[in-house]
Amino acid sequence: MRLGIASVVAFAFTLGVAQPALAPYQAQPTITAAASTADKARDQLTTAKTHAGFAAGSGSLSSVHQHTGHALNCLVGADDKRFDKKWGNVCEGQGSGVVADLKAAGARGADALKIAEESAKVGVETLSKTDLATAQNGAKKLSGMLDDALKALR
Repeated sequence: MRLGIASVVAFAFTLGVAQPALAPYQAQPTITAAASTADKARDQLTTAKTHAGFAAGSGSLSSVHQHTGHALNCLVGADDKRFDKKWGNVCEGQGSGVVADLKAAGARGADALKIAEESAKVGVETLSKTDLATAQNGAKKLSGMLDDALKALR
């Protein structure tokens, strides 16, 4: 009897723990409405930084552009003219875009907002690069800036 209960508990635990590990990298947790705008911005910055890192380590120009596009879309949000639907919205459900959410956070997000706005410019510049090494360097710069924005938000 004890072995049967232990097996059921172990099986249930395995299912609960293994499922998140199987989710694709694009799948991001949805933030509840109760989360503050600064919390939403932090989550989106984390997702954007992850994709900037993917871009920096990519071996093809199209992959660098794809992941840079993901990061840029997280930064600007779907309502911004710089948002490009072809890159998708890997931050969907996390907030309104880093810049918009940091603006809404007021003084708490002011330092991170300055960095996020500059990061968006770097993202746009990186997407215009036609040389792999130059684009990778732009993505590395973007990743570092996003890390700085995260530190400024803490």
